[in-house]
Amino acid sequence: MAATDHSPSSYDPNPPTRVRLHKALSRGRQITQQEASDELGVSKRHVRDVVKTLREEGVPVQEAFEDRRRVYYLEPGDWHSEAITLDIPERQLLTLLVATQAARPTLSPTPLAEDLDAASASLEEALGGRVVSFIPAFESERWHFNRATSVDIDPEVFWALKRAIADRHPVYIDYYSASRGAWSQDRKIDPLMFAVRRGAWLCVAYCHERDATIDFNQVGIEQVDVAEEEHFTPPSGYNRDEYFEGRFGALAGGDAHDVVLRIDDELAPYFERKLYHPTQEVSAVEEGIEVTFQVQGLDEIASFVLSWGPGVEVRSPDSLRHRVAVEARAVAKQYS
Repeated sequence: MAATDHSPSSYDPNPPTRVRLHKALSRGRQITQQEASDELGVSKRHVRDVVKTLREEGVPVQEAFEDRRRVYYLEPGDWHSEAITLDIPERQLLTLLVATQAARPTLSPTPLAEDLDAASASLEEALGGRVVSFIPAFESERWHFNRATSVDIDPEVFWALKRAIADRHPVYIDYYSASRGAWSQDRKIDPLMFAVRRGAWLCVAYCHERDATIDFNQVGIEQVDVAEEEHFTPPSGYNRDEYFEGRFGALAGGDAHDVVLRIDDELAPYFERKLYHPTQEVSAVEEGIEVTFQVQGLDEIASFVLSWGPGVEVRSPDSLRHRVAVEARAVAKQYS
């Protein structure tokens, strides 16, 4: 079903009063009742009736009082841009449509998911019978992407961090660290970017407590207070594109290691046709293949090795070999 369109009209040369007011509010304006009355040429009482009508139509008009004046506005998430026209080939239009399908699993834990569904429906409706090489309404039946496994993120946390990243404001958070099993209160961080690693939505931030750039799982953030009077500069040496290099999975930190694995013949094809890490190298050895990785930290590569069972053996480093052996014995003991 196509989403209801509450966007202000851009085509009617004599739009209704409610459309004119909606359009003004949708541009981010805060309009007093007197200003609306003057600009629309109606009484202040009629302005109140127009606002009521907009709300009944699903437009979330907000109001506040400033210096004893009634002010109407929309939250930033409810603003509308001017109409956008794309003049691109149909294959690129198809790519955009498929991209909305592919993005759903990643965005599903976030408040962006609902807006994506609405945007996808609007795109399908806008394309309608205007394309000939594909049928927009049928494309959703031809693609399947698995939903992310993350727990849903608190919308207030998500949007507060999003605004802080955009405006470079530090924030104070209450954060639960699953690895330490402990809470930290009023922890000051400078949020730098969002990232998705192995289905987990992270906020990469400079932590003033640790004096380091680290990852915070957004699921563990319970409270966000934005220091709007402060601004930060990204730490020296921080590079968004290089930040995750050397990481095997979602976790940051740890020393660099050269990991060598021996893979049985039965499992060799999986490593020969799939890249599990940017540094992965494969070479033939007796009874299988040898795979090498250059990684930071051993936590996630240990879990990765254990997930393959006896068909994957750690050759080096010895610390990883010992760790996998201890965990494997513990699992065997639990089921013996």
